[in-house]
Amino acid sequence: MKIAEQKSIADLSYYTGTWINSYDKARVIASLTITEKDEKIEITLKNSETGFYSGEWGSSELKPHAYAPDINDIVAFQARFDLDDMDAFLAINENKGLLIIAGYFSFKPSDNRSDCFVREFFYKI
Repeated sequence: MKIAEQKSIADLSYYTGTWINSYDKARVIASLTITEKDEKIEITLKNSETGFYSGEWGSSELKPHAYAPDINDIVAFQARFDLDDMDAFLAINENKGLLIIAGYFSFKPSDNRSDCFVREFFYKI
């Protein structure tokens, strides 16, 4: 019987810190902060003043993903937010020094707005 190797902890220091939206009239998120806390990685979002969501985001756990199940190179994350008037699923990856968020927003049944998709780009400060 083969003994499975214990997964090593990936270095997430590249991702931790504050990231600012590259577009000053962002549709949803103005900035985000990624932190490591209690062996978990969290994301905290700040609203765009020009966006369609005006409530507080709070924080959510980021779930890291690698290219394959047998590798430990983190290349993407996902996060979910259950907000007052919508549910948000965020697919996050890095490319050429930018953090890219593909956001899928589903509004509550009592809301007449259409569910929507937004892609935003962030640079690290």
